[in-house]
Amino acid sequence: MPSETLTASSVSIIYEDSDLLVVDKPAGLVIHPAYKHPSGTLFDAVSAYARERGEAKPCLLHRLDKDTSGAILLAKTEHARRHLVRQFEQRTLRKTYLALICGALRPASGEIDAPLSRNPLDRRKMQIDPQGAPAHTEYQTLNVLASGVTLIELHPITGRMHQLRIHLAAQGTPIVGDLLYAGPDRWTPLSPPRHCLHAHRLTFQHPTTGNQMSVLAPLPDDMQALLNALTP
Repeated sequence: MPSETLTASSVSIIYEDSDLLVVDKPAGLVIHPAYKHPSGTLFDAVSAYARERGEAKPCLLHRLDKDTSGAILLAKTEHARRHLVRQFEQRTLRKTYLALICGALRPASGEIDAPLSRNPLDRRKMQIDPQGAPAHTEYQTLNVLASGVTLIELHPITGRMHQLRIHLAAQGTPIVGDLLYAGPDRWTPLSPPRHCLHAHRLTFQHPTTGNQMSVLAPLPDDMQALLNALTP
């Protein structure tokens, strides 16, 4: 995937002003350079975009898993970075995800309160651990679909690694396509080759104007196609 520019086939800009940038990360794109992914990341693309405009590199404020799609918020100034980081810390910045899950949650809406720690047998994974870090997820059922699949909305109160994925798997309702926590037997024949989790909306206070903002990343084509196929 090219990292030189932000294009419709790589990363699209949802919102931009002099303080901040919100981009729509596609599934399959790594957020930040790391040992196994030294280049070709979202941050490389955004940095190249800023460089072409004669601007400083923006600051990434949060992350998404490689195969999770959706809205990513970046600060373009130090003032905006401090203000937005404070909102993350105070949990006044609200993140809304959409997910397709195997089965249905009971009750249909509620909160999952299950502390998490890293799995000592597989460092790629998290696990439910009563002695782990607090982890809270609000959820609401949106639509029960065919083939035992349900569309739900999620609001992570905390931001632990893989929190939404392990919380749902622990309820017996893993995210469709999540090989790490569900296994291949929980896929549907039509599911895309990734877990069906999308960061749909970010709601926050603008760091300069103080206005409440809600920035939305549309459901990507692969999840929309599955949703259409499963809608009665």
